[in-house]
Amino acid sequence: MEQGSAHDKLAYIARNCSPYTSLAFCTLLFPTIIVVDGCFLLEFYYTESNFLDACKNYNNDKRKIEENMNNTFLYEVFECLGEKVSDMVFEEIGKIVRLSWDMVLKQTFPEREFAVKYFHDEQDYGPVVTFCQK
Repeated sequence: MEQGSAHDKLAYIARNCSPYTSLAFCTLLFPTIIVVDGCFLLEFYYTESNFLDACKNYNNDKRKIEENMNNTFLYEVFECLGEKVSDMVFEEIGKIVRLSWDMVLKQTFPEREFAVKYFHDEQDYGPVVTFCQK
């Protein structure tokens, strides 16, 4: 069997991942998006206080509020890993998350246009995925 093949990856899941782990990861891939005062936000980051802070910090600029509040730093998502993971793995996850969020947003809000962004943060926070309205 070829290393990295789809079969190899399914075998890895079967041996190492519980259904709970898989469901938790689906939360990252297929997040719930909420709308607060016209801002489209990832539900798992939203609190009223951080939203009000963002409104104040970004002078109620919805695009900047969304982009900032939806920032997902992949190094932080997987911070509990004790092993060294190649940046290439994080980069691939980032691209997959970007694609997935783009599909979720198009499916959930077909009348809206969003910019879903993946980039490697210059301040060494690693790969980041975010989105905002166009």
